[in-house]
Amino acid sequence: TNRYNFHHLGLSRLRRWTRRFQNMVLGLPLPAVLSKDGLEHVATHKYVPGAYTPLDNILNPFWLKLSEMLPLWLAPNLVTLLGFMPMALCYALLWGNSPHFSEAPSRFLALFTAVGTYFYQTMDAVDGKQARRTGASTPLGQLFDHGCDCLACLSHHSVAAMVLLPGANYWTLAALAVLQTAFFFAQWQEYHTGVLSTSFGPVGVTETQFAVILCGVVGGLLGPERLEASVHSKISVPWLSEPTTAGIAVIHCWIFFVATLSSISFTKTFGHAYKEKKMDGVILAATQLIPMAMVNLVLFFVWDPSVVQLHPRNLCFVTGILFFFLTAQMILFSMAKMEFPIAQPTIAPYFLLALSSRFLPNAVMGPVLGLASIVLGSWVFLWLCRVMEELKAKLGIFAFKITPKKQN
Repeated sequence: TNRYNFHHLGLSRLRRWTRRFQNMVLGLPLPAVLSKDGLEHVATHKYVPGAYTPLDNILNPFWLKLSEMLPLWLAPNLVTLLGFMPMALCYALLWGNSPHFSEAPSRFLALFTAVGTYFYQTMDAVDGKQARRTGASTPLGQLFDHGCDCLACLSHHSVAAMVLLPGANYWTLAALAVLQTAFFFAQWQEYHTGVLSTSFGPVGVTETQFAVILCGVVGGLLGPERLEASVHSKISVPWLSEPTTAGIAVIHCWIFFVATLSSISFTKTFGHAYKEKKMDGVILAATQLIPMAMVNLVLFFVWDPSVVQLHPRNLCFVTGILFFFLTAQMILFSMAKMEFPIAQPTIAPYFLLALSSRFLPNAVMGPVLGLASIVLGSWVFLWLCRVMEELKAKLGIFAFKITPKKQN
């Protein structure tokens, strides 16, 4: 009884805080994100996942068994959030440990990131099963789940960099850019095909996540001294005339691997667009890539190189938030069958900020990037809150509480 009263009291307080926050968000002068037709499309949207990989099939019985152990009152979005929280903590700890992607982690930190990433991966696999088990599968859950996955790309990149120790350079930026661009491509492909491909052949999201987990395990087993000696050792590779470090060589392979998967997604999407709407479909699909292309162009060609060398974490973070915002919009407008806006008002300030880095003193750029991250992050957060409130009102659901079934 005491446990029930405590749980009931906690939920009551959470509902009060949620209502206050809802009133605050709805009271802000934010324009509606979804049209009336868009909300109708979202209400009838059905998520269609891609094919499982062999590793998915091996782990599925374990994931199903684990989902059956979860309490029925636990909302799927809470499962997603619980899994994401260690990722955020890992990201913060790795930033503090290695601001320039050049300092090796302690054994404890490396193993902690492995455990945190494994917990995230498991919860990411279980949240959908909990949703189906409780009858709480909703489009809001898809947006929340895939949005957290997109943000987790920042942490995955940070964990890999923790082991590869690439330093503050453009290869470090490229490793993040190719990952988040590929994630955007997957949502872009779903926009046109109606299916979210999470794998190509035997390799997919699960295998990539376990590779990140392996990075943490390797870092923990080797220790900081042996890890540095291993990844900083010079090796010859066939695609370079000069020897490079082992860590940078692995990043080259990673970029090639992700670029190959992206090219497959690219080809399939354009092929489907042409089949459905001929050249009109191809033109639509191509124009939707303009915002993502612009962010990548600004990242590599507008920012002053000194920012890459002195403030790589800040630059990765503010760029990662922008990547996330574009991807979240693609996820939402795919479900709503609305046009993905080519004109993105957040890209212009990002461009101006990058341009100003060529004129502002280096000592100023750190605080400026921090402020930009807060402003952009706040705008994206309010946008997400607005979207969640619109979806909750249309679907008659809660974000972090399972909606009771209506009695006939």
